[in-house]
Amino acid sequence: MNKRTFKKRSYTSMAALFLAGTIFSTTGNAYAATVDKSSSQDKTDYAIEQVKKTGSVTLSGTDQFDLQKFADAVNAEEGVQQKAETTTTAANQTDETDPEVAMDEATTDSKESEPIAPETVTDSAEKVEESANEDVNAEDVSKDEETETTTDSSAETADDKDLITVDPEQTTTEGTETETVPNVINKPDVTASADDELTMEDLNNVTPKTYKTLLGKITGFIGDKVTDVTSGIAAALGYPLLFSRFGTQALSDFRTLLSPTRYDVSNTWTSLDEQYDPEHSEQYYTVAQDWWNNEAVKEDVSVPYYDNANKEIRATYVAHPESKKTVIIGQGWTERPDWIGVVSKVWYDMGYNVLMPSQRGQFASDGNLLSFGYYDKTDWKSLVNKINEMNGDDGEIVFYGQSLGANTALEAASEEGLASNVKAVVADAGYSTLPALGASLYNKALATVNNPLSKLIIPIHFDNIPFLPYEKIMKSVNNINKFLQGFGLDDVSGIVSAAKTTLPAYFITTEDDAFIPDTQSVAMYNANNSAIKKLWVLDGSVGGHASANNAVAEYQSNIQAFIDEVNKANNLKVNVEVTNADKTSTQKAA
Repeated sequence: MNKRTFKKRSYTSMAALFLAGTIFSTTGNAYAATVDKSSSQDKTDYAIEQVKKTGSVTLSGTDQFDLQKFADAVNAEEGVQQKAETTTTAANQTDETDPEVAMDEATTDSKESEPIAPETVTDSAEKVEESANEDVNAEDVSKDEETETTTDSSAETADDKDLITVDPEQTTTEGTETETVPNVINKPDVTASADDELTMEDLNNVTPKTYKTLLGKITGFIGDKVTDVTSGIAAALGYPLLFSRFGTQALSDFRTLLSPTRYDVSNTWTSLDEQYDPEHSEQYYTVAQDWWNNEAVKEDVSVPYYDNANKEIRATYVAHPESKKTVIIGQGWTERPDWIGVVSKVWYDMGYNVLMPSQRGQFASDGNLLSFGYYDKTDWKSLVNKINEMNGDDGEIVFYGQSLGANTALEAASEEGLASNVKAVVADAGYSTLPALGASLYNKALATVNNPLSKLIIPIHFDNIPFLPYEKIMKSVNNINKFLQGFGLDDVSGIVSAAKTTLPAYFITTEDDAFIPDTQSVAMYNANNSAIKKLWVLDGSVGGHASANNAVAEYQSNIQAFIDEVNKANNLKVNVEVTNADKTSTQKAA
C-alpha cells in the first residue's frame, strides 16, 4: 500500500467515524429532548448558570441534561476546550468502516491527519490514543463510562447518556415513582382565626368593664374583688388536676369510669366513616392489639433529666429487626401507655424501632408535675443521643406525638443543636396555645350553662360562668405555674414551636375533634416555615380527639409518602461527567 492510498483510507475512515459520532450524538440529544416530557425539563441552561455561580448544581432525577452543551459553555468560561464523552465506541461504527484499520491508521498517521474540531464528539480513535497514556484500552473506557453515568429508568439505553439522573445509591426507592401526598388535604375547608392564637399577653390586656353610675361602680368593684377570690380558688383546685401526676391519673381513671369502653380497640372502627375503610381498620387493630399484648418485645430504656441526674425519663422500646430507623412517640395528656403501644404498630409496620417515653410527672417517669413539653423538649435530645448510642447516628429518627405528645414533639423539634439524623416531626391533634385551648373548653362549658337559660320565659345569657371569668382563672393558673415550675403558659405555645422548627412537619387533625379544635392544627401549619410542610384535616366521622390513626390505611400511607418525600429531598445527588483530552473531572452536586 503506497502512502497516498494509506492517507486516502485514513481520511475516509476518520470521516466515517466523525459522521457516525455526529449522527449518534445528534440522535441521542433529540431523543433525550422528547423522553417523558410530562415529567422532565431541560435543565442544561440552569445547570450552566449554577455551576458558574457556585461550582455545583442539584437536579431532579428526571431532568434532561445536555452534557455537550454544558461542557462547551462551562469550559468556554475558563478558556479550556473540553468535550463531553458519549457512548460512541468501535462497536457503534457502521459496517462500511473497518474498526481495526481506522484505529491503526489513526494511530500511525495521526500527525498527518487533519485535527477534528473541538466542538465535535470524540471518536474511538481519540479514546484509544488518550487512554494509551494511562495504559487503558478503549473497551475499558467505555465500560467505566457506563458504570459512572446512570440514566433515567424511562430511557436506560446506551445512547441516552445526555440524560442526567439520580445516583441510585442515594434514593429510597430505585426505578419506581415515589407516591406523593398533597401539601394540604382539607376537604371541610377548616380555617384558623385570631381565637386560635390567644396568648396570656392578650388576656392580660383585656380591658376591664367600666360603669357610669355610682351604683354600677360599687357593684363592679365588689364583683371584681369577689371574682379575684373565686377565680384564684378555682385555679388552685384545678391546677393539680391539670398539671400533677396524681391529678392527671385520677382524671384519666375518672374518664374511664364514666366510659368503660374508652380504650376498647373496637372504638377504632365503630365510628369510622366508610370512606376510611372501617373493615380494614378492624382487621388491622385486632392484630395490633394482639401484637402489643403478646408479640412485641418490650425493653425499658431510661435517660437522666438533662438538669437533674438523680431523676430519670423512662420509656418503652420495641426494636424492629435489623432496622436503624426510630420513631420517638409523645403520649397524650392522660393517654394510657398501653393504648399508644397499640397505635405504635402503625410505625413498626413501616420499619421503625419504637421508643415511647413518659413525660416528666407522667406514668413511668420521675417527677410530680407535667411541664407540657417545656422541660421535656430537652429530655428528648437526651433520648435522641441514647438512640444513636444504641443504633448508630446514621439511623433516621422521626418525632411523633398525639395531643399533648404532638406539642412535645414540636417543641423538641424546635430545639437548637438537635442531632442531624432527626429528619421530621408529625404532630397529630396538637393545640395551638394553652390559652386558646382553655378558651375553647371554657366557651363550651358556658354554652352548656346558657342553653337551658335561653329557653326561659325571660331568657338569661351570661358572658362568663358566674363568678368565674376565664381571663382571671388563666391568670391565676399562669402565676401558679410560674411559681412552681418557673415558666409561663406562653412558653409552651404550639404556634411558637411550629414557627421555630425547620424540620419537615406534618400536621394532622380531625373535623370531629371535640376536645382540641381542628382550627388549632391549621394555625400551627400556617405558622410553620419548614421547607416541607403538610396539613391533613380528616372530614366526617373518624372517632373524635386524636383519632386520625383510626383511618389506618390512609394514615399510614400518607405518613409514609411524607417521609419518602423528606428522604428524597435529603438524599438527592447528581453526577455530572465532563471530559477533555487530558483528564476526566466529575462535578457532584448534593
